[in-house]
Amino acid sequence: MLALIRADRLPGQPVADMHLLTGQTRDGLAEVTTLVVSDASGQITGVVQCAVRTSDEAGLIGWLHAHEDFDTLAVLIAAARARLGPVRVVYAGTGPAQPPDTLASVLPGIAERQRPATTRALRAAGFTPASSRRCFHHPLTPAPARPLFPLAQMRPLTDPPGLQLTLTETDGSALATALLHTHDHDHWQLWHLAVRADRRHRGIGSHLLA
Repeated sequence: MLALIRADRLPGQPVADMHLLTGQTRDGLAEVTTLVVSDASGQITGVVQCAVRTSDEAGLIGWLHAHEDFDTLAVLIAAARARLGPVRVVYAGTGPAQPPDTLASVLPGIAERQRPATTRALRAAGFTPASSRRCFHHPLTPAPARPLFPLAQMRPLTDPPGLQLTLTETDGSALATALLHTHDHDHWQLWHLAVRADRRHRGIGSHLLA
């Protein structure tokens, strides 16, 4: 099962380990179930995890992996919906049911470009997008040349844990800000990055991340 999950890993995410399958359930979820599909030889070809959100009884399909085989994905989605029951509202792509610190960089949602068969299978089953976002991954090595300014301020965040970085001019005016979230201090997610309009395209954002 881990090989199936790892095959869909996005750049910058840590490799999935057994915590994903054996960790305790996140608060607010119940009836967490992992379902698999296997071929005639007994080889597992697909896996899906589903759960019930206790606050509103909605069904959640946390993760879904089958080496992008449309037919297997369709079977997994049908099995998960049958397990959750016909009367529930069901959401897909909500992330694993284990605590956040076991796999820090799992983002909710389905990577449409990297997983076209999964996207097609969900749409064929009646799911529609609730929102969209874009994620970018780029190694910051070698570090960009540092501008001769500005001053940096760092403020720790607790909920969720992370850092707020702010660059200011020497007169104290705000120049750029960034928000980073983490759960293990080895992997960080950039949730927000902004540079003042009149100072963009000068390497300031890259300097802030470096």
